[in-house]
Amino acid sequence: MTKQSKKPIETAEDKPAEAIETTAETSAEPAPKITKKALVEKLLKSDKGATIEELSKQTGWQAHTVRGHLSILKKAGAEIISERVDGARYYRIITA
Repeated sequence: MTKQSKKPIETAEDKPAEAIETTAETSAEPAPKITKKALVEKLLKSDKGATIEELSKQTGWQAHTVRGHLSILKKAGAEIISERVDGARYYRIITA
């Protein structure tokens, strides 16, 4: 068996007002988290588009996962085009 500490638990009421730390960060709402799927769509909607390598690096996904997600977007009705620029294939979502 271990001995338990007899040290009293400190609460905010036990500390003087100047010892309590308050920052704007603790009271502010956290920024909304962008999902990887939303990030892919954002990159694809840019004027330049994105390569599989860029999408993979930004999301942490493997290349086959990125290609699979592009396929899902196409099935969902997104118009995705690809074009070769300087030896690299760029994918873009065409918006009307």
